[in-house]
Amino acid sequence: MSVARKPITPKPPRTREKVLVILQEQCKQCGLCIEFCPKNVLCYTDIYNRKGYHPVTACDIDACVNCEFCERICPDMAIFLAERDEAKKAYEEGAIEKGTVIPEFDAESKEESQ
Repeated sequence: MSVARKPITPKPPRTREKVLVILQEQCKQCGLCIEFCPKNVLCYTDIYNRKGYHPVTACDIDACVNCEFCERICPDMAIFLAERDEAKKAYEEGAIEKGTVIPEFDAESKEESQ
């Protein structure tokens, strides 16, 4: 049995294949997505949507592991995961509806503007 240790090689950073999309105007503040998220990614916003509810947003998008629990549990289909390339194209073209949030792209655009 050898006492020499193998060198530790860091793993490359993991990239998520899908991005989180939140339709804030459809959200009814039921809280199921927040409750079932295993990584505590989601939280309520301070704003109101047109229905008078506080919609959800991503408080810690970097913790998201694309488990799809939020998508499966949402009774109003207000939150889902979309293919990264397709969502990026729609986001850059401005082809998303008002009240639709893609937190990962919003965070990137904030970082670039600073």
